[in-house]
Amino acid sequence: MKTYFTPRLLEVTVTPQQPTRWKWHVSEANVELACGYATSRETAQIEGDDALFAMLSVGALK
Repeated sequence: MKTYFTPRLLEVTVTPQQPTRWKWHVSEANVELACGYATSRETAQIEGDDALFAMLSVGALK
């Protein structure tokens, strides 16, 4: 019997909260795994990406 690998789709989303506040979150199938806030969209995207890669590097998503 073969076992098949099912890939996981993780995504980083950045949404505006206020004119100078952006929320980033890492999610899988509408389940939020991590989140944070930044003062610019670019910073929020970088922090969200960093959080995603940090989770992948420690194997938190096995």
